Amino acid sequence: MARLANKVALITGALGGQGQVAVRRFVDEGARVLASDLAPQPTGEVAALAASRPGDVVYVGGDVRDEQVLDTLVRTAVERFGGIDILFNNHGMMVGKPFLETTIEELDGLLAVNLRAPFLLSQKVAREMVKRGGGSIIHNSSVGGIVGFPTMAAYGASKGGLAQLARSMATDLAPHGVRVNAICPGVVNTDMPRRYLKDVEDKDGAFRQMAAMHLMNRLAEPGEIVALALFLASDEASYMTGAVIPIDGGLTAI
Repeated sequence: MARLANKVALITGALGGQGQVAVRRFVDEGARVLASDLAPQPTGEVAALAASRPGDVVYVGGDVRDEQVLDTLVRTAVERFGGIDILFNNHGMMVGKPFLETTIEELDGLLAVNLRAPFLLSQKVAREMVKRGGGSIIHNSSVGGIVGFPTMAAYGASKGGLAQLARSMATDLAPHGVRVNAICPGVVNTDMPRRYLKDVEDKDGAFRQMAAMHLMNRLAEPGEIVALALFLASDEASYMTGAVIPIDGGLTAI
C-alpha cells in the first residue's frame, strides 16, 4: 500500500523546486494534495497534476502573510477532501545581509513569511487535525536556524524560531495525536540559492564554496529533502515528534 494512502496533505511553497517535487512524491504515495504558492495559477508539475488528476491535486494561490489566504487554504482542503492529515510548511524566503545593515522592513518580512505564517497556518490546520484524531505537521526550517552564518542574522532568527516552534507545538499537540517536527536542510539545489547569489560576480566559485561547507562536498537535491518530509508525514514516523532534524550533508558536523 502507498505510504500516504487515504491521507490529505496541505503543501505550501508548492511551485518552487522543492515544492514541485513534494507535491508529486506525496501524490505518488497516495495522498490528495492541496498545493499553494504565491502565484495565482500553478506551473510546472503542479499544473500538470492539477489538470490530469483534479480529484487528487487542487491548487490555491495566495500570499501566506494574509490570514484570509490561510483560512481559504484550510477551508478548501476540508471542502474538497474532507479534512487535513498532513501539513508541510515548505514555503520560505531568504535575505542575506550584514546584521548592521539589515532594515526593519527586511526583518519584518522574513518573520512574517518564515515564522508568523507557519505559526498561524499550523494553528488553523491543527484544529482540523484534532477533529480527525491526529496528524503530522512538518516545518521546513534550515541549518541556518541551528548554526550561525555571516550576513544571515535575520534569516537565522526566523528559521531558529521555526525550529523552536516545532518543539513547543509538539508539547501542546501530543495529547491530540498531532506530531510536529522540523527539518533543517543545508543548501539545496533550487532557485533560492541562485537568487541569493544573483549579484555575485563569480557564481561558479560561490557555488563551489557552498558545496565545500558540506562534508559530502555537494548541494542537496530537492528529492533528498522531500524524502525526509515524506517519512515524517507517514505512519512510519509514528514515534517522532518535537524533533529538529538536520539534513545537511554533514554541514553541522564540521
